[in-house]
Amino acid sequence: MGSSVDELCLVCHERDDGKVKWLKCLKCKLGGHSTCMRMTGLKSNASEVNWVCDPCALVIKSEVHLREEINVMTDGVTLAVEEAVSAQSGQVEKDGMNWAEVVSRCRKRKRTQKNKNLLIIKAKGSKKAVDMKKEVEELLSDVQIMDSKFTNKGNIVINLESEEKRNAAQNKLHEVGNLIASNGKRWDPKIMVCNVARNEDKESLIEEIIVRNNLESIDGVINKIKIVSERPAAGGTVHYVLKCDPEVRARIHGMNDKLKLKWGVHQVYDHYFPLLCYHCLKFGHKSDSCQCKVKGHAPHCYKCAGQHEGRSCQSDVRKCFNCAASKCQSEHSVSSLSCPIFTSEVNRIRLNTNHGF
Repeated sequence: MGSSVDELCLVCHERDDGKVKWLKCLKCKLGGHSTCMRMTGLKSNASEVNWVCDPCALVIKSEVHLREEINVMTDGVTLAVEEAVSAQSGQVEKDGMNWAEVVSRCRKRKRTQKNKNLLIIKAKGSKKAVDMKKEVEELLSDVQIMDSKFTNKGNIVINLESEEKRNAAQNKLHEVGNLIASNGKRWDPKIMVCNVARNEDKESLIEEIIVRNNLESIDGVINKIKIVSERPAAGGTVHYVLKCDPEVRARIHGMNDKLKLKWGVHQVYDHYFPLLCYHCLKFGHKSDSCQCKVKGHAPHCYKCAGQHEGRSCQSDVRKCFNCAASKCQSEHSVSSLSCPIFTSEVNRIRLNTNHGF
């Protein structure tokens, strides 16, 4: 089969004269005379020869190698997924649970695994954190420290394998005398009770929750639940945020995260919304106790990051003050779920909350 008029032989740079066979690369479509290519022993027509030039052969070889690597990786991921699905399917058949219950159990297990046995260590006198870390590692050489890190205050936080080893390490450090070791106190959980009717009596809401959900057996339960805040919801209803004891939260979790009230059954969710100052836009305190406000610093808008109060902002622009200060992507508000600083604070609260289960 001859070449087109514009095609030239890659070796002699002459056009196909039709006297010898013409070869064409299957990939780049360039070619030349079979004699120039030193392929004179061809018995079939040139159009039927599966020939590839050397540059294209190298490209194809690399593509095949890459494809094989991808297939190996894909097969490994697929196998892991298949094993996980098979295991969970066996759990369904064994326990008679539906798929939603299996997923819920897996999430519970995952969260429980993240609960760490932390020990916060600080020196009584003035001592460098590096020196204190060396001393701690020498004293606890027989205890496996999972990981450790320094805090902004110059203390050390270590994570131990189990609660027993944490208690043993704490007692051992107390014997030294110049080090203070304390358990990182975890916070009581907050829950959101959704879509409660406005005609529910707020004053007797806690008593109604206790009586209708059989929580009287918990010792001093009336003092272990309190209303933190309320938020308007759709249909004229209210979302109530409650702070409760871990034992109360565990009991509610055992009731499929639902609470009975006078007007029906209401869904319960864990509430991890961080405390945000709407003056300086930092986390951990309210604007009433903001030191920037006391010093007379101008407020920052939580919508557009301008120097004005957020509730009076008329701008359609969304800019996160915290992300802009960290030179990150900031086309969102301060409390947006797409904000990495906000989500990091939410995860910190979640991991440091004692859920009781």
